[in-house]
Amino acid sequence: MTDSAPVAAVRPERSGGRRRGWGLAGVCLGFALVILDANVLNVAVPTLRDQLGADTSELLWIVDAYTLAFAGLLLSTGLLGDRWGARRGFLAGAIVFTAASLACGFAPNVAWLIAARVLQGIGAALLAPTSLALIHAAYREKRARAKALGTWAAISGIAFATGPVVGGGLVQTIGWRGIFLINIPLGAAAILLVWWHLDRSPSRRIALDHTGQVLAAITLTAATAGLIEASRLGWDAPLVLGAFALALAGLVGFVAWERRLDQPLIPRAVLTSPPLRAGLIAGAAFNFSLYGSFFVYTLALQHDRGYSPLLTGLAFLPLTAMHTPVATWLAGPWTAGRGPRGPLLIGQLCATAGTAGFAFAGSTSYPLLAVALLVFGLGSGLITTSMTALVLAHAPADGVGVSSGLLNASRQFGGVLGVALLGSLTADQVTARIPAAEAVAAVVLALAVLATARGART
Repeated sequence: MTDSAPVAAVRPERSGGRRRGWGLAGVCLGFALVILDANVLNVAVPTLRDQLGADTSELLWIVDAYTLAFAGLLLSTGLLGDRWGARRGFLAGAIVFTAASLACGFAPNVAWLIAARVLQGIGAALLAPTSLALIHAAYREKRARAKALGTWAAISGIAFATGPVVGGGLVQTIGWRGIFLINIPLGAAAILLVWWHLDRSPSRRIALDHTGQVLAAITLTAATAGLIEASRLGWDAPLVLGAFALALAGLVGFVAWERRLDQPLIPRAVLTSPPLRAGLIAGAAFNFSLYGSFFVYTLALQHDRGYSPLLTGLAFLPLTAMHTPVATWLAGPWTAGRGPRGPLLIGQLCATAGTAGFAFAGSTSYPLLAVALLVFGLGSGLITTSMTALVLAHAPADGVGVSSGLLNASRQFGGVLGVALLGSLTADQVTARIPAAEAVAAVVLALAVLATARGART
């Protein structure tokens, strides 16, 4: 997410606390929907398989289409929000997201649902970075801004924590379409609150790197396609190998193109900073395990253990219940007092231990899984706060927004790869293959620990 958008001029009649508070409510509500839709659908995956006749690769595309579009466009949408103005960018994103949710809710088949999920991701990519920019525009006083940002962070944390439970409850009572249709009134409320209570932000003339954005999207999409289709066609299938070759060609082309530019899509100062690289790697590795493990265990709990969608959502509560208080009351003060390196390292070690526990919990009773979720939740609460602080502390003075957007892009892309790879490794034998899949996730997190130990020096 980016906070680099210009500060808006707030008209006196709209600068009152009550109106500004309603505007903040709209901003927080819109961003909460973005966070919610990143993990609310997981508990509906078995239901989608049964009711839409989706195979494993199609299920992976339904989950990943949203996150892939979200991740791929975050490199540019922060700048686009500056170009349009923060309020216009937010409203455009919220309108696209809400309309796409309606299309998802009435999707007649898998292909329609995947296409609508892509549109949702496009809307989310516009909405997410401009939410922070709007808060910075509306709250000029340092103390008031800090309080508003705290509210924004708390609500997004609640959205993350309640996603599986909300999704399970909706699937069990209304059906899987309710997951998307509930976004319609909530999205409309966010649009009206922001449109009515927050003033227009000034726009700026900013050059957009269209070629770099296209090459980045090709690289991310091709890599994801190769991982997903491997579950259906096999790792040596021509289509899979061709997708990986296209991803490699896209990456080479992206690097070559960006090296020619004076103002590349990813500033060179970001990539040459060891602490920044450590923060980006930490974010990608964390979401790789989180999203991938959620997907795998959702299938295992419902398909192999016979859990209902609601019970599946409740099964993940140890993680989400641990995450929010740790992030709020432990990680924040620890990071502020001692710097981000310590809590980030401890958090990554906890997440690695929790993921190792996931590897052994698939075929055992639930208490072992609950313990692993608690340990992972402790790690996630420490990681999310400290890695953000690390990236922002070492971002170039003129690249805070870009660095923040890049962190979110790396996290979302890590989630895309986690769902695609762990889902492909487990395929139609979920419980039996959980140990191998979670071992891969643990190795990814362990490599991120090494990157943090070497690079995250404050």
